[in-house]
Amino acid sequence: MLLALPQMLGAHQADTLTSTSIFLMTSKILLVENDEPTCKMLQQQLVQHGYNVVSAIDGGDKGILMAVTEAPDLIMIATDLPVIDGWQTIKILKNSTVTQNIPVIALMALTSETEWGKVTESGCDDYELKPIDLTSVLNKIKALLSPTGVSTVSTKLSGSTSQLVDSYQPIPYPVKESSGSKQLNQLAKAAAQTAASQSMVVYIDDSPADSRTLAAIIKGAGYGYDNISEPLEAIPTLLELKPSLIFLDLVMPLTNGYEVCAQIRRTSIFRKTPIIIVTNNNGIIDRVRARIVGASGFFSKPVHEKRVIKVLHKHLSASNSNISKGASPSRFSSFI
Repeated sequence: MLLALPQMLGAHQADTLTSTSIFLMTSKILLVENDEPTCKMLQQQLVQHGYNVVSAIDGGDKGILMAVTEAPDLIMIATDLPVIDGWQTIKILKNSTVTQNIPVIALMALTSETEWGKVTESGCDDYELKPIDLTSVLNKIKALLSPTGVSTVSTKLSGSTSQLVDSYQPIPYPVKESSGSKQLNQLAKAAAQTAASQSMVVYIDDSPADSRTLAAIIKGAGYGYDNISEPLEAIPTLLELKPSLIFLDLVMPLTNGYEVCAQIRRTSIFRKTPIIIVTNNNGIIDRVRARIVGASGFFSKPVHEKRVIKVLHKHLSASNSNISKGASPSRFSSFI
């Protein structure tokens, strides 16, 4: 797809760009585009006008990940992305407290009247019709990034992602004695006593039944618990919750646990967080693959209380935690 790029800007536009050059030099733009030639051409033009540009050409899921890890000042998203289209990608970003205040420009090819409705429905801050006019898109970028601009976003995302998630304070759950054998009760008490009072455990899975089962066990052991049912929203939500332990189901819609695990490991804050793969597949190939993508353990369904308590005790105990010793999760010697 070709871009309608003017050869040069008028004097008025040039003066305007010069007056804001100091601000533009610090502005980072994330460009999410499926068409590689279009992406490269637009990125080159934006760089020439003083912007720091990073790009994702692998689809909406890569765009979501980079929106979290790169913390851009503005995002431009093509609506015709594979797997997760641009409109859905924008919705996910706007529904996460980590990314909702980042201005988003939708790059769209108007094909029907329904596309206009998606502009408002998605929550994007502005749109640009393809073929892209450089002067038009530069004006929209300046308006959205300017402190006195016309952005519909009330406040820009300020500070680093780590500062944002560090402010999160999970609510501690009351400690309840787990039912079962005497040995099981002792393990549950030991796990609860040695865990930090704000330890949060997250389960990434789209099954409500499995989530309820795991929630009852984990809360009963005295830990905070949350479920992420949409795997594509995993990274932004994890950054909000900042869990001490992650259970990750292997089979999910649109993606799988291996891919999600690899994405989590690429996020620096979670490089040493224990990740336990939960699955019905219990073959040696599955275990090896789980280890390769950085999983800390492998948990076979159905979920049993005793095994969950052992996992909590192993990975969250101050005395036994591999994480507290600084070990790399990808090198854990034992898989459950």
